[in-house]
Amino acid sequence: MTDRELLEGIRGCRLADLSDGMDAIGLVNVGTMSGKMRPIREGIRMAGLAYTVKLVPAQEEAVACETVEEYMKELGRWCADTYKFAEGFAEGKGEDMVVVIDMGGYPGGIWGSAIGMSAVKNGVVGVVVDGACRDSYECRLEKLKVWCTERTFNHVYGRVVTGGIDVPVECAGVTVRPGDVVCGDDDGVLVIPRERAEEVLGFAKAVLEGDQKDRAGLYKELGYETDETLGEFGR
Repeated sequence: MTDRELLEGIRGCRLADLSDGMDAIGLVNVGTMSGKMRPIREGIRMAGLAYTVKLVPAQEEAVACETVEEYMKELGRWCADTYKFAEGFAEGKGEDMVVVIDMGGYPGGIWGSAIGMSAVKNGVVGVVVDGACRDSYECRLEKLKVWCTERTFNHVYGRVVTGGIDVPVECAGVTVRPGDVVCGDDDGVLVIPRERAEEVLGFAKAVLEGDQKDRAGLYKELGYETDETLGEFGR
């Protein structure tokens, strides 16, 4: 199964189904991120392959600037390092990518409205941050798919620097390796080892089908209008 075929299948499942699939092959509680990892708005879903980023506390202090020009120069210098990871999804290289950022829960706003739109333009399907998102209102308006453990108005300037790119990271209690399958919905974020993902999907699809069939019967008994969550059983 190709990555694209795998992701198409996974995107048709809920995290609940995929988690059950993990349980079925003995991976109970594996890949389940902390409950602090929440979407910035309701109703968003994503699944893609992990592109990992490690950020660490800065060892140098920020410069106390006297002019706007000096601050902009210092900000640019700092961001050239901290946002170096963005080169990995520049120029359309982010197709089917989920950016997973480990900053140890630090409340610095590494993700915001501008970088979020740039990432979407280049194919990124979502971002998961063990740390903070800022520009929350704009990010919601722009319909960005972001999961994070913190919210803030703080920049990362003077706070964190690059610690590694495309390396295994620890994100909200889960080890994430480059290329692992990362999924998110209203319930949180789940990481599926790429080498086990096809097995998980087989079980998840069966779980979802059974759930849809059962709920379709209950909808009929209760007089509910059918909806898209019932799949083929709602037709």
